[in-house]
Amino acid sequence: MPGLNLNTSPKPSFDVQIVKSTKDFPQKALAVLDANAAKANIILPIFLKRRDEEQRGIVSNEYLWLVCYDSPARTEVEYIVSCTMGMMGRYPIFIFTTKAREDLKDDEVDYAMQAICEALDTCIQWKRVYSVFAVDRVAEKFSATWSQRTNIEAYSAPYYDSTFSFLSKRNLVLPRQKTLLTDIQYDLCLATQEDIPAIGKLCEMFAAESEPFVLTPKQGRHEAELLVASGLVWVHRIQRGEGPKEIASIVAYTRNSNKVATITKVYTNPQWRRLGCAERLVRLVCKNLLYSTDPKEQVALFVGNGNPAAKVYNRVGFVGLDKSKPAVPGAERWLEIGFDRRFVQQGHW
Repeated sequence: MPGLNLNTSPKPSFDVQIVKSTKDFPQKALAVLDANAAKANIILPIFLKRRDEEQRGIVSNEYLWLVCYDSPARTEVEYIVSCTMGMMGRYPIFIFTTKAREDLKDDEVDYAMQAICEALDTCIQWKRVYSVFAVDRVAEKFSATWSQRTNIEAYSAPYYDSTFSFLSKRNLVLPRQKTLLTDIQYDLCLATQEDIPAIGKLCEMFAAESEPFVLTPKQGRHEAELLVASGLVWVHRIQRGEGPKEIASIVAYTRNSNKVATITKVYTNPQWRRLGCAERLVRLVCKNLLYSTDPKEQVALFVGNGNPAAKVYNRVGFVGLDKSKPAVPGAERWLEIGFDRRFVQQGHW
C-alpha cells in the first residue's frame, strides 16, 4: 500500500508591494532595515541617500523597491529587493531577507522568488537585470527563477562568491605600537584633491581584477573624483628612502547608515604588497569609524572567498573569516550571479 503524504502545509502566499519613491516606502519595511542595519548594508544606505535626493527635488526613474510580505495580510516583511543606481552606474538587483541563512527553507524561498520575479517583470525591462547579489540560497533561487521566466541564462560561475563580515569596538584588534619598516616612511590619512590621479589609477587596477566590472582610465579618475569629493576614501602614502612619494593602498567606505559603515573598496598597488599596508589602513579606518565624534556601531564588508585579503580582515577583527573556528551568526555566504551579457545592459558597482 503506498505511503500517505501527510504534509498538509499550505503553499506560502507571498504578497509583493512595488515602491517607486522613498516617500511611498512602507514604514514597516524601513524599520526592518534599520533593525538589521549591518545585514542591510547595501539597500539601507542607498535608500537613505535616495530619500535625501528626493527631498532636495532630484528626480530619477532609476529607483525601484519590492517589499515581499509573508501573506496578503502583510503581517511580516520577508524580503526587500532593490533596483537602483550607484555613483558609477546601475546597480545589480540586491535582495535582503530578514531570515538567517540557516532558517531559509528551499520551498519557501522558491515561492518567494516566484512572487518577486513576477512583480519585477511588470515594472522593468529584462535587460536591466544584469546580475543579482544576495545570500547564496536566495541568489541561486532568484537567478534560476528569473532565467526560467525570461529565457536569459544565468552564468554557472558567480561573478562574486563572498562572505559578509563585520566588526564592532569589541572585535577591533588594535596594534600595541606603530609598525617600523626599514628605509620606508608612511602616512595614513583622508584623501585630498592631489591624490586623485593616483587613486584613479588604483580604482582602474582594482576594477581590472573584478571582471566584468572594468573601468577605463577616464572612468577610474571619475570614480576617484567622486570618492575624494565625498570624503569617503583614505590613503596609505609611502616613500622608500629618497624615492618618490606614492599611494600604496586605498580604503573607501561608500555605503553608510546611522549605525553601520561599509567598506566597499580596498586595494593595494602590487608593488607595495606584503608590507602590511592594507591591514594598517583598514584598521585605522575602522578605528576612525567606530570612535569618531559620530561613531558607528559596526563596520561591514564583503570579501571574496579564497581572497587572501580575508586573512588581513580577520587580523583586524572582522568575524567569521577564520574557517578553523566555529561559524559566526550573521557572517554568511553571498553570491553575485550574472546573466548572459548578450541580452542585458551591464551596469557597475
